[in-house]
Amino acid sequence: MRSCLTFFLLLLAANVYATPSYFILSGQIKASENQAFYAPKTDTWRVQVQWMIPEGEVANKGDLVVVFDSGSMQSLIEQEEVSLIAAKEELHRLERSHGQSILEATYKQKKTALLLEKARIDAGISSEHLSQYDFEKNQLELEKAVVNNSKAIENLKQVKVAATVAKKKQELKILQHQNKLTYHQNKLKNMSLRAQRTGPVLYGNHPWNGEKVFVGMTAQPSWKIAEIPSMNGLFIEAWVHEVDYKNLQLNQVAKLSFDAFPDIELTAELVEISTQPEKKKEWGKGVYYRTVFDFEVNEKMTLLPGMSAQLEFAGAADE
Repeated sequence: MRSCLTFFLLLLAANVYATPSYFILSGQIKASENQAFYAPKTDTWRVQVQWMIPEGEVANKGDLVVVFDSGSMQSLIEQEEVSLIAAKEELHRLERSHGQSILEATYKQKKTALLLEKARIDAGISSEHLSQYDFEKNQLELEKAVVNNSKAIENLKQVKVAATVAKKKQELKILQHQNKLTYHQNKLKNMSLRAQRTGPVLYGNHPWNGEKVFVGMTAQPSWKIAEIPSMNGLFIEAWVHEVDYKNLQLNQVAKLSFDAFPDIELTAELVEISTQPEKKKEWGKGVYYRTVFDFEVNEKMTLLPGMSAQLEFAGAADE
């Protein structure tokens, strides 16, 4: 009886070890050099995607790829243009007005200077040739002329300073409007994004629910709306659940197949494993580790970033 039991346990153990365990990962083709198009920051925080080139269509360098709603931005630019014109007109008005004030103050100062010169001549006449009344009157007129001339000189200085300050303040206002106008114009340029390289356009995914970006959706700043991938440096990116994370090791080889080419089987090598897990709300409550796989491209396949891939590991630990 004991011998039969021992034989049965040995047979069971042999069957367990004879059956190789395995697990499968789903991944996606990525490119190491992409031109990404992100939602810009606006005064209203959120921005609507107004237009996009159809996904999969090849965009040439310089082509328009994404356009965001810029209605409020255009309105701000028009307001700043009007304000800038008004500020320049105000500067011209101030220059004319203060120029006239300076001319009047200069004329008054020259007049008082001439009166002062005349008063000095009159005051210089000896009392021997004038009555006491006339002599004292001339001395008084001289004192008045000195005071009036001093006031005229001081008034001219103040008028010139006021003109300089007013002009400087208005020039600063003009510069402020010019800077705001340039700022809004640059922001308007960011509302229309163009291709810097030639390649197929791929839409991004919503960071919350994972669905594809679409025309009309509202995006927040820094959300990736689309990208133009490079055809060089393709790799497989896969996210591994924390349960399967312990089964992976660097340089591990897996069978690789693509949904678009199910009959062609390749191999991929694990070259990178993240050390910090990330939560994926759309996948559940678990956490996932990012992995990167290198593979040799088969000339019979036309691969594009975004295509789905399947990685199969044989002989992995099964707990």
